[in-house]
Amino acid sequence: FCDRMGMKQISRKSGFAENKEVAFVEESKTGHRMELFSRDNESGKLDHIAYLVDDVDKTFNELRKKDGLEVDTEPFTLDQYNVRIAFLKDGNGFRIQLVKYL
Repeated sequence: FCDRMGMKQISRKSGFAENKEVAFVEESKTGHRMELFSRDNESGKLDHIAYLVDDVDKTFNELRKKDGLEVDTEPFTLDQYNVRIAFLKDGNGFRIQLVKYL
């Protein structure tokens, strides 16, 4: 992403859970960021999509009431990344992550 697409690496750290490594890259013109994972069980499929929100808890509580969405992981803070996150699933089982950088 950096060498070929001109993105800038923001950070790169050892991962948690099944993730061996986590890197954040940013597109210089728009400021859009991507979170990239290296895993032991590389399946090559999209795991989830993340949305940057102003308030993870508020957004999570609003969305969990919607038809077709179910709770995957309640909101929590990852201190090592200074981020608050939560996960929902849509009717097809696709994971939706809510993110707020603290």
